Amino acid sequence: MKYVPLVEMLGSESFQRFTTLSRHYCLLIESKEPVVPEAFLKQMQQVLLDLYSAALKLEWIDLQTNVEPEVPKTNLPLILRVIEGKLAAYRYYWSVFDPVSMDDIEPSCGDLHDDLGDIYKELKYSLLVFDLQTADSQENAAWQFKNDFVSHWSDHCINALRALHFFIQKVEN
Repeated sequence: MKYVPLVEMLGSESFQRFTTLSRHYCLLIESKEPVVPEAFLKQMQQVLLDLYSAALKLEWIDLQTNVEPEVPKTNLPLILRVIEGKLAAYRYYWSVFDPVSMDDIEPSCGDLHDDLGDIYKELKYSLLVFDLQTADSQENAAWQFKNDFVSHWSDHCINALRALHFFIQKVEN
């Protein structure tokens, strides 16, 4: 695994783009402005495509400290209700847990609400840590952005994109 120095990562165009897109995603999720569910689906499709693409370009840094700083609390139950309202009936979909495993053929019910909520929780936490503006917090957040993507929310993102694709196709046809 190749590591880049933290200063190099923080100054990179790819990192700047990723944090900008992450903030945009969080703002779209947090917004309490009324939105037509079908328009929200299209917004999510575009921002998730952009976020996924930007996250692929993030580099690994060699994490020197492992601190979990205190960050302002978000009202997660409220945010999750906001997501639920924006999705309306466009929530559940079918998938298989591991689509490349020939042993995993049982369909499972996916939940777009859960996908969007988990992506939000991880991005928001790392943004709050990053915004503390200390060397340790920025190092931690930069590492967390990449790690969370690789280990967790990339799967949620791909599942959400697939579901969004079919929900949008159903609406438009």
